[in-house]
Amino acid sequence: MKPFARRLAGFAASAMLVVATVGFSSAQAGAQETAASDVGAQSSCNHAWSVKDGSIGWTLSNGVNIRTGPHNSSPACTIVGQAQIAHDLRYDCWDYGTGGTWSHIYDYNTGVSGWIKDSLLYDNGAAIRC
Repeated sequence: MKPFARRLAGFAASAMLVVATVGFSSAQAGAQETAASDVGAQSSCNHAWSVKDGSIGWTLSNGVNIRTGPHNSSPACTIVGQAQIAHDLRYDCWDYGTGGTWSHIYDYNTGVSGWIKDSLLYDNGAAIRC
């Protein structure tokens, strides 16, 4: 059920992008393409995200690492904190990363934000893609 919801959210975001770009001048479109290529050039640990979901959840175990990006194999995706079962986490959005999908979260108990692999989160994390 959740993969369907994620696909549906992806289609909706694509449709919104098409609608939003209608009427842009060629200069605006060129600036937008440059910005998109700059995002692609960033390291995978400097991953774009925004608060799109906003639902509250938690981890399935204590001591779950919160990272700077959706990867645990890259040395650049450092650990910035740890979430505990008792912590309330705001699910911001999800994206693909090492070994599957990851959600960007904000830990209300510690004030730390970052990425956690969805398989470690209650209800597999955020429902809306970044």
